[in-house]
Amino acid sequence: MGDEPLDRITLVDVREGTPFPAAPDSSLILSSRLFTWPGIIVEWHNLDPQELPEHYVQGHGIAVNVGAMPLSFGWKDGDRRVDGVMNPGEFHLLTDGDFNTPRWLGMFDEISLVLDPTFVARAAREGLPASSVEFAAQRSTSDVTIAFYAEAFRAELANKSLNGPLYAETLTVGLTLHLLSRYALARPKIPYPRGKLTSSQLRRVVELIMSCLSEEVPLLAMAEEANVSPFYFTRMFRKTLGITPHRFVLRQRIQKSLHLIKEGKLSLSQVATESGFYDQAHFTHAFRTIVGTTPARYARRI
Repeated sequence: MGDEPLDRITLVDVREGTPFPAAPDSSLILSSRLFTWPGIIVEWHNLDPQELPEHYVQGHGIAVNVGAMPLSFGWKDGDRRVDGVMNPGEFHLLTDGDFNTPRWLGMFDEISLVLDPTFVARAAREGLPASSVEFAAQRSTSDVTIAFYAEAFRAELANKSLNGPLYAETLTVGLTLHLLSRYALARPKIPYPRGKLTSSQLRRVVELIMSCLSEEVPLLAMAEEANVSPFYFTRMFRKTLGITPHRFVLRQRIQKSLHLIKEGKLSLSQVATESGFYDQAHFTHAFRTIVGTTPARYARRI
């Protein structure tokens, strides 16, 4: 899967060997399939009561109960059936390829997140193959950080990825690193860099950003350019410049858009594209956030 955006969350029937979607179209409320979010696919499901055949998820799978009520939920542990309750905010976690036979007795309102194993291994920065990263299976586990990320992704879905792919990747990296630090079977040994980025590190990162300003620069690529673990890159970047990488990139794109608007040679939609915004809504949202007005109003003042 690499860094390419995933399409749909897919389950594979163990007995038949056939893939099927995690949710039928009628139960799929929102999906990240239309957005270029590297390393993850997020879907919001409202699923009818059912029991699924034994299957595995293609990727590391997380299901978070975002409903308002506890849900009767069961699964198989070998030949033994386990029945329990999944409370609001609780989650399940399974490693890529783990077998699963779940059933639930009420409407299941869930945020389902599937992480690309290659992306996870790259974030761990251990130089190991993707198949070497495994997580301890979690069932109806409470974790406020996981619940936070589920709600943050749901808000971004509802807003049509208004903050852009880099913001979504920042969430993905944060979620990944939380999982690695808390639930990985062999937790990565990551050196703890102290202080700020050096001038050389910062220069390389800024040059990378500026050379690809009209494209998406992955957060992991920035961390690798600085030779810093993704665990600490965002923290060190913010300590160095006082803002996050996501906010820095937005500001540089807005500065480029201001220059292009002043030149007056391009339409606002062309300015948005040339400045690295994937659509007009994303451009307008970022412009208003940073400049305090819309691009159209700004252009009329010139």
